[in-house]
Amino acid sequence: MANSAGPDRPVNDTAKGTVSPHLTRLLVRAGTAAGLDRSRLAGLPGLAVLDDDGVRIPTGTILRVWEMLSRLPWGAHGGDRVMKLWQPGALGVWDYLFPVSSTLEEGFRAAGRHFTAIADPADELRVTRDGGGLTVTWRGPYGDRPEYPLIAEFVPHMLLMVASSAAGRRLAPLCVGLPDFASVASERSAELYNTERVIDADHPSITFAEADIAVPLPRADPALAAILDRHARLSTATARPVLGWLDRFHTVLESAVADGPPGLDQVARRLGMSPRTLQRRLNKEGTSWREELERLRRRRVDRLLRETSLSVDSIATRVGFTDSRALRRAIHRWYGHGPAVIRASGPS
Repeated sequence: MANSAGPDRPVNDTAKGTVSPHLTRLLVRAGTAAGLDRSRLAGLPGLAVLDDDGVRIPTGTILRVWEMLSRLPWGAHGGDRVMKLWQPGALGVWDYLFPVSSTLEEGFRAAGRHFTAIADPADELRVTRDGGGLTVTWRGPYGDRPEYPLIAEFVPHMLLMVASSAAGRRLAPLCVGLPDFASVASERSAELYNTERVIDADHPSITFAEADIAVPLPRADPALAAILDRHARLSTATARPVLGWLDRFHTVLESAVADGPPGLDQVARRLGMSPRTLQRRLNKEGTSWREELERLRRRRVDRLLRETSLSVDSIATRVGFTDSRALRRAIHRWYGHGPAVIRASGPS
């Protein structure tokens, strides 16, 4: 691998756990056209203001919409139906980063830097080069969700559509990588991706030939590209998050953990409710105080062990454990082995 690029932007804390409304709009329109009962969407945080480009809606909302779409009787054609509604600009400023770039490679690198303009900061669009061309890979923490296969199939199709629009012709990628590649028949892959070569991959990806990624784009505009680059950063930083109750709870819990071992009473007080009411609300969401605290701690411990050289003592303090022994016991409970094994495995 010659070089790679991922997101290099600082992430505004208010963007965490949210996405832009653009893709969700397409999903809702495609779903209702396919027979999705809109009443099932009632109450999902953010959908009432979905036409406002200046907001960011909870990531849980778009995942819930994806889940509903995955249950529709449209078979394997969900991604097609969504992107048939797409026109340049439907995904906001992120769409326009492609055609104004000098080449498709520059366009994809800009799209990777500014992926948060449409996606959750936890999502990553990684661009890598080797002798065979350019590969764009999407990584998101949703692999265990039931709607993941539909999302994984959709992302390379979306990337192909926006790249082809920028190039002014339908591109033929060298290959597409899918976690569940065997589920896509050759005729289906030719229809979706303009290639029959679909290979097994840990994450959804699409690879373009050198001849396609290096050709100057017909509408390249370096001055406009610089303006849109700044606008993409600004639009993410200034968007207003529309949070549901559970999202607000997660935000308060993360803040409490950063201050030391959190208590139910402390978090309830920050939310302006009694501990008993907080427990009831969590039960209504299908979770509990213990489950939420455990999930947050595990996620933070995993990241700190893999991505930093902090000592176990320091990590215990940062994640709100009373001491390193308590953290080691928790790691053995979660993984069945000690922290050294996780650290040795490197970034996930």
